[in-house]
Amino acid sequence: MLQNVRVFVALSCGTGIPAFRFHGLDLLFRFMYVSAFGIDDHLAVLGAVRAVGVGHLVTVSDSGVPESTTLPFIVDDSMSTLRAHFARANSHWRQVDGLSALMIVPGPDAYISPNWYPSKVEHQRVVPTSNYELVHLRGAVTVHDDPEWKLRLVRDLTDHHERLVDDPDSPRAWSVDDAPRDFIDKQLAAIVGVEIAITSAELKRKMSQNKPDADRQGAASGLRRSTHSVDLAVAELMDPAER
Repeated sequence: MLQNVRVFVALSCGTGIPAFRFHGLDLLFRFMYVSAFGIDDHLAVLGAVRAVGVGHLVTVSDSGVPESTTLPFIVDDSMSTLRAHFARANSHWRQVDGLSALMIVPGPDAYISPNWYPSKVEHQRVVPTSNYELVHLRGAVTVHDDPEWKLRLVRDLTDHHERLVDDPDSPRAWSVDDAPRDFIDKQLAAIVGVEIAITSAELKRKMSQNKPDADRQGAASGLRRSTHSVDLAVAELMDPAER
């Protein structure tokens, strides 16, 4: 289980590529810049990852050209494995087998106006910023085109997201078995599975922790007055109980 994220922040200040032995594995890390906003709690990282339905898989081929594809994904409880699938028509999957990959998992973000800071009235030395949550997952990619592997992935993805559906008019969760098997087989043929053996997980949650309490509370109050759901989500994350 990957439990400590803040160690990445400390090691990234050194030279070379840091490494340490964890649960019998020699892990190498390259870093996202997280400054003072890294979160070192395993459950917080897992919760942030599972709150998002898709991530951006980034790889660099031998030609040096970066490629990115947005993919639905699921991770296991220990965050040792990430599974996802490409559309077969997307040629990106043909390039990724065996490569090191970065999965960018975006959380909510919001613009923070200086007008919300009480300190603006005092000295005017304030500027806008953005608050956001972001997870970087890294590891080597394995491509899977076995129909049973892909069926298990689709079942797990569906079951996970159906549990999150909040619709009183649809109390029963949809199941892959609700569709005809020949139809499902055709859909499976149109996708290609990928698995990432996760070697590092970094959560950055920038929620005005570096601001005076009054300014942080003022920004949170400003976001709560918004009609945009993402602003409200960021305001909730700014609550010290959520950090």
